[in-house]
Amino acid sequence: LYREELNLTSPAAPLPLRPEASWLQFQLGISRDGLYPRSSPAVTRLLRDMREFPTISADYSQDEKALLGACDCSQSECGAHPLLPPRQKREEETPEDFFYFVDFQRHNAEIAAFHLDR
Repeated sequence: LYREELNLTSPAAPLPLRPEASWLQFQLGISRDGLYPRSSPAVTRLLRDMREFPTISADYSQDEKALLGACDCSQSECGAHPLLPPRQKREEETPEDFFYFVDFQRHNAEIAAFHLDR
């Protein structure tokens, strides 16, 4: 797990993924040809699960271009906060094992957020 104060990734064992988790099924359904099939039950399950997560906070970003939300999914099928990226200060170096989104993944995430907001 990422430790912000030390800018280190913990050597603790990673949490196992549950293949039946709604967020994972939604992500696995994303393809080059579309975000998800219209007949996919993964979207309905994901929205239902997200509705049941307790909300920790919701606020606008500093430039007010995005709504920042956090939900507590630590006791659910998501594992430990998969929806919250680690934060890093500008002057800190990036850890070697830090994962960056590539453009098409960010694009898919933005499309997913648009459809989930509808």
